[in-house]
Amino acid sequence: MISRGFTLIELITSIVLLSILAISVTSFIGFAARMYVDVSEREQVLGQSRFAIERLSRELRSAVPNSVRIAGSGALQCVEFTPFVISGLYLQAPISPDAATELELASATGFAEVQGNERLVIYPRETADIYDATRAYNVLLNGITPDASGSDAVAHLAASHSFPKHSPERRFYLLATPVSYCVQGNQLWRYTGYGFAATQPEPAAMGTGVLMAEGLRISALPAGQVFRYDAPVLSRNAVVHIVLNFGNTLSEDLFFNHEVHLPNVP
Repeated sequence: MISRGFTLIELITSIVLLSILAISVTSFIGFAARMYVDVSEREQVLGQSRFAIERLSRELRSAVPNSVRIAGSGALQCVEFTPFVISGLYLQAPISPDAATELELASATGFAEVQGNERLVIYPRETADIYDATRAYNVLLNGITPDASGSDAVAHLAASHSFPKHSPERRFYLLATPVSYCVQGNQLWRYTGYGFAATQPEPAAMGTGVLMAEGLRISALPAGQVFRYDAPVLSRNAVVHIVLNFGNTLSEDLFFNHEVHLPNVP
């Protein structure tokens, strides 16, 4: 019995066919892998951008009226605001020319978060009324205790004080530590714990921040401005405009044009 093997032509033909098949399979797998990487990076950019926008928007909504201020341009831009610890109504306050060390508050509950070293502000009409400690609109608090009846409370001031004007709604705010969100190059940072300053500080004076997002492309923005503030008027509340552009080497840019309306109840 005679056994026959492959001829050279058949061997070459088999190699060529297998090579074509291998190239096709490799191209298909490579294309699928590139698609997976692209989708993964797109999801990562979308996730971090949504987180940053949502976190900033939520914090801005708890800002004290007239506490927002914006500084910087280009690769360094910051928005600063002061959240409040609590807000409530007062029954009696020392208004100029009177002075006193106490305020009578309209409730004896809801002060569990008060530490006793916050600043209390009444009727702030501009940012200086909040950030400048020499302004009479704000004063350091020593603590809050129930009054003799137990139904209301008394706010104890650190010193005898006289507020310039009554709030139209008889409202007071206890200020938390100021917060800043700063765009630095292609990154968004959050700063807090640096205290009040009459002049808006730069990141170098705010201490250590927390990285909130990266991959920003400020140069791609139409006006190059990330933050813009529209002061309140009689027909609407204050509005903070946030325009951010996120992207990376594999995905298309993601533009966020967001408006945050701030209640204006001084």
